[in-house]
Amino acid sequence: MNNLLKLSGLGLATLLVGCAAVYPFMQADPRAEAQQLADWQMPSKLSALESEDQLKLLSRLTYPDLMPELKPVPDFSAIKDTDSRKKAFFAYLTPYIERENARILKLRRQIDELAGKLQQQQQLTVEEYAFIYSLFDEFKIDMMDADLDGVRELLARVDVLPVSLVLTQAAKESGWGSSRFATEGYNFFGQWCFKTGCGVVPSKRGQGKYHEVAVFAHAAESVNAYFYNLNTFYVYEELRAIRAKARAQDGHVAAEKLAAGLARYSERGQQYVEEISAMIIATSKIIGQS
Repeated sequence: MNNLLKLSGLGLATLLVGCAAVYPFMQADPRAEAQQLADWQMPSKLSALESEDQLKLLSRLTYPDLMPELKPVPDFSAIKDTDSRKKAFFAYLTPYIERENARILKLRRQIDELAGKLQQQQQLTVEEYAFIYSLFDEFKIDMMDADLDGVRELLARVDVLPVSLVLTQAAKESGWGSSRFATEGYNFFGQWCFKTGCGVVPSKRGQGKYHEVAVFAHAAESVNAYFYNLNTFYVYEELRAIRAKARAQDGHVAAEKLAAGLARYSERGQQYVEEISAMIIATSKIIGQS
């Protein structure tokens, strides 16, 4: 951020208005919005760009929706009615999930536009190339060029996760928000970290194991890390392949289909997939979608 050119208030306003007219994705102040990006979402080569291109790139990468109110984890166990407890749990997490998906859809639309330019053999701008390479970094794609093959690889990773799938895994992994990892560390998805002191040491950690259960600052951060995990980690290549195939066939990404790609999420393997698949049906009925 410190490398951005310091513009006067009037000069910056004029620049932003002009850019917004040509680039509809531009926001009023993308530098401020960029503060809500995680470390891995920030472009690493930002300072190499001219000031105007820096603003364009940041605006491309930021969230289109405001951060939902960051609320403490409710005492879900105190809600005695089972249906009410489930609805309350889903209502708590859904805004953070929808925000992640909104950003991904924003990124996909821009990737599709650049794919169209490449198909027509149009030259991309420096800022458009920077956007593609920034996404290569964010979504952990190595050794790819900013060409059609690279863009197609991006589209396999930069895609939504159905709300019902995310909610179902959150419910399963956190005991409907009642586990100590959820209540003390906003960890709703059983996510691990591997540096000493990065989280909470699980009481039943096996001998020779060194993982900890990650601790997050708030629920939005936990959901963000979950999306990052499924969209980048190599063990979920099958899930992403299933999603890409479904997207190509009818444009719809169904939660039930993606569940088949979660065998390596748990040591229970296929049994875990079957449990999640069954729960997705119930989740979809509660929230009214798949």
